[in-house]
Amino acid sequence: MILEDSNVEKNWKIVRSRVCIRALLIFLGIILMQMLAYMICMAGMFVWSAFMEKDGGDVISSLVGINVSGDFLIWVSLVSALLSMIWCGILYKKSSWRTSGFDYKAAFCLKNTLSAAGVGAGGCIALTMFLSFLSMVVPEAFSFYNTVMEHLTDSSMAVTAIYVLLVGPVSEELIFRGAILDRLYLAFPFLAANILQAALFGLYHMNLIQGLYAFCLGFVLGVIRSGMGSILASIFTHILFNATSYVLDILFPEGQVIELWQMFVMILAGGFFFVIGFVHLLRINKQKTES
Repeated sequence: MILEDSNVEKNWKIVRSRVCIRALLIFLGIILMQMLAYMICMAGMFVWSAFMEKDGGDVISSLVGINVSGDFLIWVSLVSALLSMIWCGILYKKSSWRTSGFDYKAAFCLKNTLSAAGVGAGGCIALTMFLSFLSMVVPEAFSFYNTVMEHLTDSSMAVTAIYVLLVGPVSEELIFRGAILDRLYLAFPFLAANILQAALFGLYHMNLIQGLYAFCLGFVLGVIRSGMGSILASIFTHILFNATSYVLDILFPEGQVIELWQMFVMILAGGFFFVIGFVHLLRINKQKTES
């Protein structure tokens, strides 16, 4: 019996090692997709610049300016997200362990949908105001984060909206709450698998501020995906989270001073809706995991 238990434990360690390697390979593949997208966009910009420079201008000089522009970077992000969405969508579709005949009507009942909406919108409001407050207290910690955000505001509004409000959220959900979480969940308890995919989601953003809140967001989205049983639920929440950020940018444009009392009221209001929604989703996720 002791020998059998030892063999089972050894086999589980092997399975978990293989699962972790597969998840890391998917993550590495996403990084390679970004490099491929960069080369595709560079080639496209080179052809476009050569076509537009009819007077014999310096194409290379033109590309230098394009290479550092917000428009170029958002196009790289968009192409990378599209490539990753196709690849990880296929990987997600191949995850055959999920039950068939899923009841979407029960999963997306009014209470569940409102809870996910509260988490997405409320969480974004509370987080945005909290980060705004922190940026006032320790502005030096937000220098790189602000630079990243400026690339979004400096780029084409239409392309940015398509990326931020649709392609980006769908792609990231298929990558992390789809292909990666599916594979980790085969060998780990949900909590461990969810923490691992959220950690990779935080690392994916490549800067400290975004990485920390992306980890928290990734964990929450993992709970939503597991609790409601469909990746459409986490996609919906992620899109609503990003859309709420857009609305806040319109309500509080750059340069407008937000009073401290306004920040704290919005943090409390957003936090209230987030907590109410997340507690409900945690409850149904716990019930599902136990059953």
